[in-house]
Amino acid sequence: MSDSNTVSGEDFTMGGERAARGWRPRGSSARFRAGYDARLAHAAGITIYESFEAAEPVWRAFEPRAAGTAFQSFDWLSAWHRNVGGATGVAPAIAVVARQDETLLVAPLGIERRFGLRRLVWLGGRLADYKGPLVAPDFAARMGHEDFAALWTQIRRALPPHDLIVMEDQPVSLGTPGAPFANPFAGLGGAAAPDAAYVFDLPETFDAFSQRYRAETRRIDRSKMRKLEAEGEVTFRFAETPDERLAMVEDILARKAAQLAAQGISSIFDDECHLAAWRELAMLPADKQLLEVAELRLDGDFLSGSIGHVWHGRNTLMVHTYDPATLPRLSPGRLHLLKLIQSSIDRGLAAYDLSVGHAAYKESFCDKPTEMRNVVAAASALGVPVALAMRAGFAVKRFIKNDPRLMALVQKARARFA
Repeated sequence: MSDSNTVSGEDFTMGGERAARGWRPRGSSARFRAGYDARLAHAAGITIYESFEAAEPVWRAFEPRAAGTAFQSFDWLSAWHRNVGGATGVAPAIAVVARQDETLLVAPLGIERRFGLRRLVWLGGRLADYKGPLVAPDFAARMGHEDFAALWTQIRRALPPHDLIVMEDQPVSLGTPGAPFANPFAGLGGAAAPDAAYVFDLPETFDAFSQRYRAETRRIDRSKMRKLEAEGEVTFRFAETPDERLAMVEDILARKAAQLAAQGISSIFDDECHLAAWRELAMLPADKQLLEVAELRLDGDFLSGSIGHVWHGRNTLMVHTYDPATLPRLSPGRLHLLKLIQSSIDRGLAAYDLSVGHAAYKESFCDKPTEMRNVVAAASALGVPVALAMRAGFAVKRFIKNDPRLMALVQKARARFA
């Protein structure tokens, strides 16, 4: 191993054979190394913030022009940390890189303790479908792959000590299919994640969008909407006030939790800590609003509901549920989704994001899924066996999810034991 801490394949080198044996400088040597790393980080424009409060000014100032997703916005991650991350002992280690007083990168990282190991992770946990940085629009022009690998070495040295690097759910692109933007962290190695993401560009009109489908599909959609309207008064509306968003969010999450539990799937939708974070996000004032919540109803009765967010021209669907007992032959869930897409096009949004995870209906909207990547690597001798086990686990999970027959067997088993 070299002493460069650069990335090779699935592993980060750990700083020589002494590091591989768990060596750490002690006494005056440790103080010298800490001081040296601090000076190196300062020279590279790296600042590590260990609290959200300290990072907030630079973070908020950077967001309006940064590439990334709403899952890396200050309001999203601070709500998660207050209600979930802090309760589980995740310590923020937010890396900010600047050049000539201009922010180039905000990497919302943290140190999580699990089974006696210190794990370097992206903040957001299960409340963030995508994990990664916020990046300046000209980042790629100012920093090539080799430059970023060297920068990552310096960032890691400036971070608190850690035994394991677990960087999951990283999209290879922080942009859209029509305007891709390479995620520098996804280029550091690792392997494809078990699930892909489904993002597609939106045309200027809904008619142009509809032309993507066969004439028969368009006819069926129109026929189902007419039949639904013949059943009674159909209403589709977005929540307009924080209180209304909160009520709709709580109802949709309760329905989604029950739907998943019936399939034998555990979720965050009935976890009180995560629910508290959802409630906080729902109650954000208009100038900070992130959640967009909508319902489709028939004569006032619930048919379908969705929770998403709009950020930088991209509408991301996070939670979608429907009442399986009410007119399933008319596909109210699909009709709800078509209305969401039409609303996005009418507002001039550039892309629609069906988020992470395979579903047959997603493939009907999105021709080419976005690859997601996981990087799991040891940063000390203690982390070596765990990194190997985790990588093997992700590989098995990816193999099962990419085999429809195996996945069907897993789903049947989960449902049986639910």
